[in-house]
Amino acid sequence: MLCKPSVFNALALYVILFAVSLLATPSLQAAEESSPALMVSDAYFRLAPPGRSMTTAYMQLKNNSGQPQVLTAFRSSSAASIELHNHIHVNGMMKMRKVDILSIDDGETVQLQPGGYHLMIFGLQAGLSLDDSIAIELQLESGQSVIVNASARSLKQKNMHKGHH
Repeated sequence: MLCKPSVFNALALYVILFAVSLLATPSLQAAEESSPALMVSDAYFRLAPPGRSMTTAYMQLKNNSGQPQVLTAFRSSSAASIELHNHIHVNGMMKMRKVDILSIDDGETVQLQPGGYHLMIFGLQAGLSLDDSIAIELQLESGQSVIVNASARSLKQKNMHKGHH
């Protein structure tokens, strides 16, 4: 049985559109899966003083994922360990404390900065200079992780975030 040309053209167009939609679907899913749960900007670490291997890292974290994100761990191949710390006031004195988790609500921005939340880096790789950067993995409670490239700054450089001092 022969199909009329207009029916055949419509059927061919349907088959082509269906095939294209099948090919496009994995790409769209991959793009969704690869979008980071947290957007990170202004990431940097302080070079350790001579003879020392402990330093700090700072960055801005923005959650646009549509749900709360909980940071649970940090690691880098350039350091022995990394911990999240916060400065708090206790009886009129400023103290630094390790923080186990940091929850960031959807739409919230958290600034890791001197005098507040920050990353303590222990056993930093020796020989790093101002031209270097290190990769820091931010691990989330969901099992996802975000890789951050933090650039080196000297101990003498001031915090360069606008609106902060």
